[in-house]
Amino acid sequence: MSNVFAGRQKGLIYLTMTPGFIVFILFGVVPSVATLVISFTNYTSIPGVPVNFVGFANYVHLFVNNVQGLRNSLEETLVFAFGVTILQNLLGLWLANALTKKFPGVKLFRTLVFMPAVLGVTVIGLMWSLILTPSGGPVATILSLFGTSSAFFGSSTWAMPLVIFVQIWANLGFTTVVYIAGINTVPSELPEAAKIDGASGWTTFWKVTFPMIAPSVTVNVILAAAGSLRTYDLIYVLTDGTNGTNTLGMYMFNTAFQGSGNLGLGAGIGVLQFLLTVVVVLVLQSYLRRREEAMS
Repeated sequence: MSNVFAGRQKGLIYLTMTPGFIVFILFGVVPSVATLVISFTNYTSIPGVPVNFVGFANYVHLFVNNVQGLRNSLEETLVFAFGVTILQNLLGLWLANALTKKFPGVKLFRTLVFMPAVLGVTVIGLMWSLILTPSGGPVATILSLFGTSSAFFGSSTWAMPLVIFVQIWANLGFTTVVYIAGINTVPSELPEAAKIDGASGWTTFWKVTFPMIAPSVTVNVILAAAGSLRTYDLIYVLTDGTNGTNTLGMYMFNTAFQGSGNLGLGAGIGVLQFLLTVVVVLVLQSYLRRREEAMS
């Protein structure tokens, strides 16, 4: 009887997992394999051009004929990812530490911090474009009173910092919630004992609380790094990849869908972006796991 029940339970588990598995295959595995295959062809969006297998020609073009363009895009991608990952986690830690304290309105502040996380990326991009637009935007109106220019996204100096800021603003709520959950698992006796011994609030946090939320740090750092390395839509809405924001995602889009529409070359850039993300995630995971073990 128990074997029959166990068999039915196992079948139910497989049944509930099947829809998610099918979705993963259709929208994860199939597009990835298709992108890899296309990267070895001369596939373009020009009608009438036959599709032929060209081997590694697209990759040779990227690393030999267009190495400067690839290098610039890679540098801008790494600057964007590094800035987002570091600042988003530092701000998330600070907010989480503050929002785990008891003070009037703490629940309201938690809601406000998390609210951007429920908005779509395109909505966030359009909203900040309207806020920062030099033609009648609220920021431009205020700055004009002081005779200051407000063409932020048209400036190679300001475009990347502002894109990093908007990316952080969009995802900071989720990062903060993960850290709050981690802090809430720390036994309250430990910080209290440290304070009794004379430790300051920040000393208590960094010496007692922070080592115990190492798993939360691992999750947030990896998610922030992987997400920023793959970001495309937000940058497309804000700057269209101009003025020093031509990350690999934008480079791939412009190559595949703008101009002659070289889909094969664009797919090659997409494969490189995927490999870069995998390598960075694996390195971070290895380092952060060792750090967790050292702190435990």
